[in-house]
Amino acid sequence: MINKSSRILGIIVLILGFLVLATRTQAQSVQLKGKTFYAAKDSSRKSQSVKTDYVFVDTDHKQYPVFISKNGKAYIERVSKKTGKTWRKYLPKVTEMLKEANNDGRTD
Repeated sequence: MINKSSRILGIIVLILGFLVLATRTQAQSVQLKGKTFYAAKDSSRKSQSVKTDYVFVDTDHKQYPVFISKNGKAYIERVSKKTGKTWRKYLPKVTEMLKEANNDGRTD
């Protein structure tokens, strides 16, 4: 027979387990189209990028706005000709130039 203190301890462990699971799991976005459920991408996972006032011109003379990722790296958004999906092209030289421009000669 289980005594009262071990039963209370078991309940506490069970409640703590549920709390840990509740904080670790994220609700998935689901959309219903007809009779089919589709999982939607979680937009909260995307990095918080910032659009700058700068423009990048490629060799074909196409202009793209420059973004700064949450890690401080400069990139542009391109669209794949094959799939039509958006992807990021990181620009390491632009990142260096932006850091130098924002430094203003300081040695912080």
